[in-house]
Amino acid sequence: MPERKALLRFVFHVGAIFLVLAVATAVAGIFVRIWSPPFDVAAMKAVADHRTSVSTAVAGIVSDAGSFAILAPLTIALLLLRQWKRPADDLALIVVAAGTAALPSVVKLIVARPRPTIEHLTHLTSLSFPSEHATQAAGIYLAIASLLTQGRPETWRRLALGLALLLALLVALSRVLLGVHYPTDVIAGLLLGWAWTIGIFRYARSQLKAPGQPEIVQPAPK
Repeated sequence: MPERKALLRFVFHVGAIFLVLAVATAVAGIFVRIWSPPFDVAAMKAVADHRTSVSTAVAGIVSDAGSFAILAPLTIALLLLRQWKRPADDLALIVVAAGTAALPSVVKLIVARPRPTIEHLTHLTSLSFPSEHATQAAGIYLAIASLLTQGRPETWRRLALGLALLLALLVALSRVLLGVHYPTDVIAGLLLGWAWTIGIFRYARSQLKAPGQPEIVQPAPK
């Protein structure tokens, strides 16, 4: 396990990243709520008009891929398989998973944006900005892809990161299709999830890693 001072530095960096992202996302959310972008409502109406039973069923399945009920066991399974052989990476993954659940919940309370008024296909009473599913899918899939391809050839890393980005985008689109989020909700969720994971692995995890150990989260493939 990392030494106590390293853990304290890690916790400090995690807290700082959490605070910065929470404040930045909340400010953006308040601005969006006051502005009420016309394209948000237009997009929701277009989706409602072109929705089919097939697209709705597919969206429901894809949406579950961003649920914490799915992602939490997936994270735990990966940690068990890794057998805690790289504590810095594994601890960072735990923090990423916890943060993707906590960050959007905190921001939702601050922004207090209601759900879309257009009919949605999943009954929800929670607030809308940002999308928890999008945040969780963006952050956790990126972290998992980075860990699974650690030490692998660059081609495999790019493919895995590309798949992680695609999964997150599909989850975000599914939430709009189901009518439970505006486009700006899921865009904010994606950016928040990706920023959280990159922040933890690039800045917080570096407080725990051994000298010379490479970073594992690479920029998104172009």
